[in-house]
Amino acid sequence: MSENNRLVSVVVPIYNGASYIDKCVTNLLNQTYKNLEIIMINDGSSDNSLELLKGYCAKYPNINVITKDNSGVSSTRNLGIKMAKGDYIYFYDVDDDIEATTIADNMALIGDKDVDILYFGFWYHILSENRIKETNIKSAFEGNGHEFFNNAFTDLMQNEVLNSPWNKLYNRNFLIWNKINFDENLSIYEDILFNIKALDRANYLMVNPKPYYHYMIQASGTALTRFHENNYESVKKIHMAGINYAKHYKDNAEVIAHYDNMFIDQTASFLKQLVNKKDIDNASRDKLMEEIIDDDYFIAIINSVENLNKRKVFLKTFSNHHMKGLLKLMYKVTNK
Repeated sequence: MSENNRLVSVVVPIYNGASYIDKCVTNLLNQTYKNLEIIMINDGSSDNSLELLKGYCAKYPNINVITKDNSGVSSTRNLGIKMAKGDYIYFYDVDDDIEATTIADNMALIGDKDVDILYFGFWYHILSENRIKETNIKSAFEGNGHEFFNNAFTDLMQNEVLNSPWNKLYNRNFLIWNKINFDENLSIYEDILFNIKALDRANYLMVNPKPYYHYMIQASGTALTRFHENNYESVKKIHMAGINYAKHYKDNAEVIAHYDNMFIDQTASFLKQLVNKKDIDNASRDKLMEEIIDDDYFIAIINSVENLNKRKVFLKTFSNHHMKGLLKLMYKVTNK
């Protein structure tokens, strides 16, 4: 490891996070790496988040508070990228936890190199089951994009290390020069899309297999369990970006198969959720279903994938023949 003291901007989006702010700020102030600017962005909270943030801003000179009308986490993070002054940007979620040496250890690995993205491990805390799951990254990595695809991508993909922004350090200039932002039209999976686009443009990457971040999976009401009308738009954009990335490299069949299967799995899950959602009128439900089963892109992908399970074979058949009624019946029956 080599030491460096480059400025790191920590971007924290906050929406009604008053009950977490004290712990969040304590975690960041306790970082052993001290050259930090902490950007706390209040996204139109209706609780007393802003009042608490102003108190910390007045007390600590490296804490900056920005407040804006509520517009979602993507626009909030994009504002953080725009306002950041650091050489590197780190995204932190207000309700999670972090090891005190997170930034110090990983900035020491970066040293004076021009690393575009550094990935590190984390723990899932499944609160409803009182269970913790640790990522199992096989080995450290340092190298260019081609070497990353051949030697690190599959391992990180299988460990879900690629998806979220809170286990990465991003070179700020890299993000700005390549115009990499979070898609503000999406309300789900926008972080996955952001990271695929960033990876697609990265020239030099590092992986630290050690875990540092504690991701708290709440018992209910998370973004993944809530209904999002633009769910299919999100998974389609992710698939297109993932395939575009994979096609840059040889021996990409496994990665393309991963994105194809993920696209079909997520679309099937959304259809099941849509069919069984009680507080939606039939016209809106039918419109969203038709946007999928009438989409030539979806039909082409599901027709191209072999060895589908029985339920997905039915999905393929019903979609190809626009059998919306049978699709509804299938997902009603399988939801019991």
